[in-house]
Amino acid sequence: MTQSGDNGFNQILTAAKERRGNLSVDTMIVSSHLSQMRMFMLRRGIEFYAEQDSYGYRKEFLAKVCEQNMLDMKLDSIVDYFLCDGQGLFYFRPSGDDYQLLYFPKENYRAYRDQEGNLSSVILRYTFNVQENKGFDNYPMSDQRGGKKKYIKLQVYKDRIEQTISDEKIEFENSLGGPQVSLPGQVETLTNSLGFIPAVEIFNYMDCTGEAAGNGEFEWLSNQIMFHNDLVQNVRKNLKFFGNPTLVSSRPKHDIIESGDENTFRPTISSQAGFSAIGRSSTRVSEPFGGASMLDGQVKIPRVVANVEPTDRISYLTPDSVSGDQNMYVKQYRQEIRLALGGVDDLDFQAAGTAYEIKTLYGRVAATAEKKARAMFTYGLCRLFALMISHEERMFNESFSVAIGLEKPVIPLIEDYQDPEEFQKQNEKYRKNFAKYERLKNEALSAILEGGEMPPGVTGLIPDGSTQVDWRWMGEVFEDSSDEILQNSIVVRNLQEAGVGSIEALKYLFPSKTDEERSAMLSGFPFRVVQQTQQSISQFIGLLGNLYQLPHPQTPDKPLASDPNLDITGFLYRSLDYLRKELSYSGKYKPSSNDTGISKLSDADIRRSGLGRAVRDERLPDIPGLTNGPGTSGSGLPGAGPGSAGFGTGTGQQSMAGGVSGTERKFEYKQPLPGPGSLLGVSNTDASGTYPGSVGFGSPNPAASPVFGSPDLQSPSFNPGLSAAGVSTATGRPGGVPGAANAGSAGKRRVSKSNQRRKS
Repeated sequence: MTQSGDNGFNQILTAAKERRGNLSVDTMIVSSHLSQMRMFMLRRGIEFYAEQDSYGYRKEFLAKVCEQNMLDMKLDSIVDYFLCDGQGLFYFRPSGDDYQLLYFPKENYRAYRDQEGNLSSVILRYTFNVQENKGFDNYPMSDQRGGKKKYIKLQVYKDRIEQTISDEKIEFENSLGGPQVSLPGQVETLTNSLGFIPAVEIFNYMDCTGEAAGNGEFEWLSNQIMFHNDLVQNVRKNLKFFGNPTLVSSRPKHDIIESGDENTFRPTISSQAGFSAIGRSSTRVSEPFGGASMLDGQVKIPRVVANVEPTDRISYLTPDSVSGDQNMYVKQYRQEIRLALGGVDDLDFQAAGTAYEIKTLYGRVAATAEKKARAMFTYGLCRLFALMISHEERMFNESFSVAIGLEKPVIPLIEDYQDPEEFQKQNEKYRKNFAKYERLKNEALSAILEGGEMPPGVTGLIPDGSTQVDWRWMGEVFEDSSDEILQNSIVVRNLQEAGVGSIEALKYLFPSKTDEERSAMLSGFPFRVVQQTQQSISQFIGLLGNLYQLPHPQTPDKPLASDPNLDITGFLYRSLDYLRKELSYSGKYKPSSNDTGISKLSDADIRRSGLGRAVRDERLPDIPGLTNGPGTSGSGLPGAGPGSAGFGTGTGQQSMAGGVSGTERKFEYKQPLPGPGSLLGVSNTDASGTYPGSVGFGSPNPAASPVFGSPDLQSPSFNPGLSAAGVSTATGRPGGVPGAANAGSAGKRRVSKSNQRRKS
């Protein structure tokens, strides 16, 4: 597709995503498909729930987060951006007692991964408005509500978050595709109290290579959509041009057309040449029908035309604006595109005649929408909510220990000890104290849960095994009629009579509920199942009595029941087990998920990040040819290294002979491969002690590097002498220097919630 075609296609996507009516778009394929996908992806609402919720607090927590962030109001727009872009990123951030839940489209974030495929860092950007009343600040870049637009960029790592706020637009790359080298605005570095990156990336139409590669819903059909846009545009032009009928007559024009103004003169030879009198304009005709007045775009014709001769003919000629073949081709082309997208053209129901056939035809739409809903909810929001629950349980453990007066042992850091043996002793002591701490905490928690009284000051969620979160629709697009519900109940009864358990059979009547919820619904008992089971037991007992009364044919001195082949005791046991199960349904407990999918910092690195130090336990990428680590390419033989002449030079500081890797190889589980299409973060993410600016300027230590001002006029670092806020009172450094705003708050954690949980 040409450059103009790309611009036209992007304009169609922009108009659909942002719902902009000022863009020239003729085809409605994109908007119609998005509307259909929204209907079947969201249906009557989405409800998130924890797969295991023994205390009932997790469901309340998820509902509170969704309500405070108005998630149900944002899902329509999120679906549009996700389908058009092909990928997106969910991000949450603790904010006081609550959580901020944000969604970033494809052009507003960058995600970098490690060798295991986990997120190593993300860069986010967005805009917000600020009310300012400082002279000329109200004039540039103000929006319609009178605020001034600001740009913010967040660089999120596992141990810290670097925030940049600027008056200038922040770009990820420059015009040449390289990294942006312009100096940012005010930079503030915060401690990431979570210990992990609270973000989940989602993909649409993943290819066969794996993760980190999502494709837009309409990109592969861009040529067809643009061609359909041209077809519709031509049809509209024909309707506009040929829509009004044309008058055909054998009489002169001036005899038929009625003059709308009495002062209108007939055109003369001089007026046609452009000459006119002094007090009168020229009567030169420029309209197709002269100077006659127009009525609704048509020529005004008198109601009665006099002096009509028998040979005169006056009639309207109505051309065929859009031929039947052209209309059919446009319609068929639209249907083929909608079929290729996995939808159904709602304007055509040729393949369905009854309501059931229409509902069945929409099954294809439901299947397509369910795949995309699973990509956005199961692998997106549900994993994000699982991270929230994991953090809430960690807050509970810490606050519970403080509430009961149990002090958590502090992990030793190796950099604080000069003697390695002393560190080993302290580390061994820490392990013993930590095991004792965990034992005492678990014993106290078990006693309090049995007693039902939680001590004051405890926040977060009680640890409850698996943190997995699932979702479900709150209602279907086509609601079941009373007859359909009755038919489903008959199916449930027939399955129960066939020996199927009640929980499994009730899936046909309540497909959206979980097994635990169906167990809770069975607070009574299925009387028909119990009645039939009791009758079966009575029949078995009666049969057993008859067997004891009849003599055995081969051994007449013994009853027939003495034959081992006729033993029906197992039938009685099975009937009693089935009856016991139907009368005592209960949920299942999952011990723990261990959060294997979360890449967290170690306890030592969490303490280091709280102290403002660089992390040490994080595994850095080690790929031959990309990093400075020792090469592992080849088979470990001399001459197969990444250095010159095939020798591994290692870090570049050792000799060639020392760089030979020898015959020792690494195991494959110790050297994972990057995911196909993933963006590997191989740069050094630790900016402490170096120049963390975009081009290496702005070190936190003024003595280590020169400090340059911010390009923003309102930044205190632009000219620190003009503003009292330009120098930090805590550090004495300019306000625009990274770390000046948070130098006095290193080690501070997020404020815990003040609301107390109810007793379990």
